[in-house]
Amino acid sequence: VAAMPLHRDREKKESTAEEMEAEEHEQEASSSEEEDSDTSSEDCERRRMECLDEMCNLEKQFTDLKDQLYRERLSQVNSKLAEVEAGRAAEYLEPLAVLKQYLFNQTWSVTVWL
Repeated sequence: VAAMPLHRDREKKESTAEEMEAEEHEQEASSSEEEDSDTSSEDCERRRMECLDEMCNLEKQFTDLKDQLYRERLSQVNSKLAEVEAGRAAEYLEPLAVLKQYLFNQTWSVTVWL
């Protein structure tokens, strides 16, 4: 009967030692997970900042190209307007000639019937 309490005490000590080892292992794992989590968070934040920088660069390039396209198109419109005002725009000369002929015909018809 006396051996049993010693055996139980030994089992208690062994289970307590096992529990302590398990807790230490969990703390180490938790610490490792926190370090991984910190590293992961740092990597995510670094990647986020890289993506934001890249997005800013793309937005600037887009704005620059949009402005360049606007200036080029405005130049084309102004050039075409100058051609029209000077009477040199080929795509308008033929319709203008047809319109002038129509005006002449209408004017002549009116004068003949008066």
